[in-house]
Order: sequence, then structure tokens, then C-alpha cells
Amino acid sequence: MSDVALVYGFWGQNIGNAFFNVGGHQLLEETLGAGARIHRIQDQPGYRTFHRQARGNPPRDFGLLNRIRPDAVVLQGPMLTETFRALWEPAFEVYAREGIKVVLLGAALFKFTPAEIEAASAFLRQYPPAVFVSRDHDSYEVVAGLGLPTLCYDGIDSAFFAPRAVETVPLADEPFVTFTFDRYPEPTIDVRPAGAATPAEAAAEFTYDDHVVTLTQPALQRKVSGLGKWQAYFGHVADRRTLPTDFLGRTVVRPEHRHSPHMTHKIYQHANACVSDEPYTYLTLYRHTDLTLSDRVHACVATLAYGKPAMLFTPSPRSRLFDRLDLAAIRERPVSLPAEALAREQEGEMAFLRDAFVEIGLAA
Repeated sequence: MSDVALVYGFWGQNIGNAFFNVGGHQLLEETLGAGARIHRIQDQPGYRTFHRQARGNPPRDFGLLNRIRPDAVVLQGPMLTETFRALWEPAFEVYAREGIKVVLLGAALFKFTPAEIEAASAFLRQYPPAVFVSRDHDSYEVVAGLGLPTLCYDGIDSAFFAPRAVETVPLADEPFVTFTFDRYPEPTIDVRPAGAATPAEAAAEFTYDDHVVTLTQPALQRKVSGLGKWQAYFGHVADRRTLPTDFLGRTVVRPEHRHSPHMTHKIYQHANACVSDEPYTYLTLYRHTDLTLSDRVHACVATLAYGKPAMLFTPSPRSRLFDRLDLAAIRERPVSLPAEALAREQEGEMAFLRDAFVEIGLAA
């Protein structure tokens, strides 16, 4: 029987982490088999919001991840950053010395800059993982091209497996949409009958329920949000619009993905806000929503995983995970992921992992 440690955490500052943590756990359960014990453990403390990760973990940290002794450690998400070595090298030195295998699952680069690619490549050459499953094709090409003794697969984000793990709570029969914006400002929405003229200043436009939906974002708030995370909070304070509570007969619900720091004046600035420090509340919303508009990658991932349409509003290169599924248009209009396409991707990744886990000795 093998012991596998799945690294979890930082749900409060980005609940999207929880979506791929929960989905990744389900993925391991379905591919490792009954002969494995899956343990969950907190991620490195240096990932906290506003911490300068290049400094590594806090100097007085206990270093729990250096002291675990499972048969394998599983990491997820866009962890392959320029600062990954500063946060993880002491632990990887232990894992290499003790023969603990490392699995990078639904993994990716963060910014995709040349400096980041070089830093991540150098680290992986020194500490090659046993298994690497990407969540976007560009990250797969970087790692697969290193010639490592690593089993590699061009996979999908682990959050696409979350619906397999979570039974959501039934809701009242009241249609709603989810507008999830906690970094960039929520667009101002203008709804007109099909065929009406488009305002010249419109940033985006799509057709929904036989209406033309035009979206614009306030220039000042968008500029401030683009400066950085903490500046974005000031941008929200300065946003004095009265945002709508209805969209084509559907209630507008506004989930907030950043529970911590819990800035009430930001979270509840507009009507129908919803926030939680656990993922199941959000997954319930995205399971039942009719449409998601969001600047959060994983709000869109969860919505798509439940078969609902979503549109993304962020310049983040981490959104490349949608390109992997031929959903690049998500940046221009709402898109959906057909259930059969998602099932095909899930089955392909699970088949690879079952074989890979047998090959590296984690499963029989």
C-alpha cells in the first residue's frame, strides 16, 4: 500500500486553488486504486498574499513539508515560477535523498516569460519529477522538451475533475448568472434587441437570448487594477457605479474568490455578493448558474466543467489552459465545453495516470 501526500492550500486567498485541489484528489482516487492512501497537507507558507516569494519561506517556519515521508508527493497548479526554487528546493533535496517520488499534476508555468522558463527548466533538470501532467500545451512542450526521465502527458486543469468529487446542494428554482470580478472591474452591461447598433466604445459584444450584450469596463478602475493586486483594492473602492441585480430576467450573483484578506467594503460593495472560505459553496453556484462572466480563471473552469457557458476577462497568461481545450474564444464571448469533449479528455488523462502510477510503483 502506497502513501501519497497531496499538497493543498491557500483557499482563502484564491478559492480557485481549492477547485483544482478537490479535483486533483478525485483524480488520484480514481487512478491510484484501492491500494493507496491519499493524505492532504498544506502548501508552502511563502505562497501567502503579498509575501515576496523570492525570499523563500519565512525563516522561522517549521518546515513541515521537509519532514514528511510518503512514497510520493503531488503538487498542482501553476507552480513553475522563477521563485519555485526559493520555496521548494529544501524539500526537493529531502525527497531526492529519501527516494520520495514527485508528481506534478495539472501543472503549469505562471507567466511564461523566458526567465521563468529557464528557471523552471533548470530546477526540473536538477530535480526531475517522476510524472508530469500539464494543464496547458505550452507548459507540456517546455517540460517534455527537456529530455528528462519523466513520464509526461499533455493534460487539463485538475479543476475539470471537481464535479466528479462534489455533490452540490439543490437550489430554489430561480435562474441566476454569476459575475465574478475581484481583480478587474465588472463590465458595464448594455442589453439591446438583436440588430441594434453597437456603441463605438464597446470592449466586447455577444448575443444571448436573442439580445445583443455590449460590455465596457471603466477605464480608471481597469488601469488601477492592472497595476497589481493591492492597487486593485483601491480601484474597487473608487468604483461608485450602481451595478445591476438582473440580467435578462436572471438574478445577478457576485461571488468573491478572495476571502482573505476579508475586506468587507470590497466584497459587499455591490448587490448579491457571496463569499466563503471553502469551495463547495462556489461549486454549487457554478453548477446552477446560467452564465459566468469573470476575471477569475477557475470561475470559468468550474462553470465549463458543469456544462455551462463562461466568458473570461483577464490578460493573465495562465488562461492558456483554455487554449488546450480549443476554447481561446472565451476571451471574446461566452463559450461552452461539450460534455463528450470533457469526458474524452478526462478518460485520456486517467488512462495515462493509471499506467504511469503502475510504472513508478505507486499502484499495482
